[in-house]
Amino acid sequence: MKSCSQRRLTRRDVFLRDNHTCQYCGRQTHEMTIDHVVPRHSGGGHGWENVVSACKECNHRKAGRTPEQAGMRVLNLPTRPRQSGFTLYHACPDSNWLKYLPRVHQAFTPS
Repeated sequence: MKSCSQRRLTRRDVFLRDNHTCQYCGRQTHEMTIDHVVPRHSGGGHGWENVVSACKECNHRKAGRTPEQAGMRVLNLPTRPRQSGFTLYHACPDSNWLKYLPRVHQAFTPS
């Protein structure tokens, strides 16, 4: 079972962390892809510290290489997002509190 302190790695959360900004060219767009900074076939993992948002053009240009091999640089090194009370609650809700929450929140509570 997943620990409550772990935050799932999702495309949406990577894009939010990176503010829908390509981490190679700085372009902001909602047509983003996920890029592994160190490619998985080269030993890079699929975790918060190795994935960034990239526009399609930069992801294609970088291909299966490291940024150094492709002559590119990462604008912001990828990190695990900080936890907030909101994300902690949604990651591990305490069922004792459900009766105090509006029904709209209860609909999104994982079971």
